[in-house]
Amino acid sequence: MQYPPYMQQTGATAQGLTIDIVNEIFSRMNQPIQYRFFPWARSLYLIENKQVDGLFTIKKTDEREQTMLFPKHPLVTQDYVFFVLKGSNVEFDGDYASLANASIGVVNKTSYGNRFDTAVKDNTFKHLDMAVSYELTFKKLLAGRMDTVICSRLVGIHILKQLNGLDRVTISGPPSETAVSYLVFSRKPENIPLVEQFDKIVAEMEQDGTMAAILKKYDHQLN
Repeated sequence: MQYPPYMQQTGATAQGLTIDIVNEIFSRMNQPIQYRFFPWARSLYLIENKQVDGLFTIKKTDEREQTMLFPKHPLVTQDYVFFVLKGSNVEFDGDYASLANASIGVVNKTSYGNRFDTAVKDNTFKHLDMAVSYELTFKKLLAGRMDTVICSRLVGIHILKQLNGLDRVTISGPPSETAVSYLVFSRKPENIPLVEQFDKIVAEMEQDGTMAAILKKYDHQLN
């Protein structure tokens, strides 16, 4: 699944913030890797059925821990925020009740953090507008066909720049949630030592400043 600026495929090349991080991790592990892009639902099927060795980025849930190996260290931290058209009467005040009657753009089978996912299960929101991609949700927002889109802050800014719509949109209220996302491994016995090595390398990259340097590079590009 394309998820710029975290990951995207341009021709035969994989690029993005998480691609840079993963490349560095597996380089230090002396472990060759190959990237393959699939729709999100297909990606989940492949990892759950051990047809691929790894998947990123993904949030941890009790259900997913039954079929996937989660490292201790997450890959990235994301602020999920609500994007609205400038001048909109829809305003997020930190309480989901303020958006109970708003039409909210979401991507099918995507988690936006435990707090939002729980609110969805509790039927807090009356109008969830499902789409197959973030680009489509933002096109609908720009066309006035929905009130707000919930999305990772960096992803939303990146897509809106691509759509030439950033000057028409603003972020409403505080983050819905700050959530961590992981690179997971399929539950194959031979992947257990890979998870341990992965965690060791990520800890090293956090301590030596590599992680911060990669994040700064992409934050700078989007400001």
